[in-house]
Amino acid sequence: MKTNISTILIHLALTAPFFSLPATFAHAEVVPLLPDLQTVIPLQLQIVNKQQREILRFSNGVANTGDGPWQMRPEFPANDPTQPQKAIQRIIGSDGNLFDEQVVSEFQFHPDHNHWHINAIALFEIRADSPTGTIVGGNTLKTTFCLVDWYKMEGSSKTPDRVFFDCDGELQGVSPGWVDQYHQATPGQQLDITGMPPGLYYLVSTAGPDGNFVEKDTSNNTAWVGFRLSRDSKGNPKIKVEEHSDCETPALCGVGAPNR
Repeated sequence: MKTNISTILIHLALTAPFFSLPATFAHAEVVPLLPDLQTVIPLQLQIVNKQQREILRFSNGVANTGDGPWQMRPEFPANDPTQPQKAIQRIIGSDGNLFDEQVVSEFQFHPDHNHWHINAIALFEIRADSPTGTIVGGNTLKTTFCLVDWYKMEGSSKTPDRVFFDCDGELQGVSPGWVDQYHQATPGQQLDITGMPPGLYYLVSTAGPDGNFVEKDTSNNTAWVGFRLSRDSKGNPKIKVEEHSDCETPALCGVGAPNR
């Protein structure tokens, strides 16, 4: 049977909606690139005596092992800059643009550090006998941080160059593959162990303890170190680190961490 050109055109018009475009022409879906907060094993444990108190000092690092930056911006009221301000987390999309924003915490001015901190960044605890044991003597502290890229986790970091430099800019944050560390000499990096009896204790550190930050996984935010506390004949304390939680990478075990 002879088929004319008009019949062919009608057939193509009817069947065209059922043909899909090649993948190269399809519009790629934009997805959020979420951070993933993980705590570096607490380092540089040291007991200092201060005003007849026995203070355990330590360094603490929060790493971002996710796909996108942990990026925060403040929202300031104009009248009183010393009052808490909204801390807004910026979620970046796979196209490099802003995907979403959420109020997740507060900014608060830290007089000892003389810059702005974000509330509830980390929780420090001392527990007896195991990492999930009883908290000893009320030794728990939820602390604030200013967020910066302090050191790179690995040589092949997802973010080759530092993005977040200081605490006074429009944005604070930690880039993927970077760690923000607070050294044990920094105010706030301490717990009071005055009068604790000899025994095995665990310093437990949890990033984002309230679960308020948007991230890929909240089940991997805790790291701990076990230490043996002893006392000499005069009652002076001494500690010896005996074990720590498992680490996914050497960097999460503190390898490469600076002693700033």
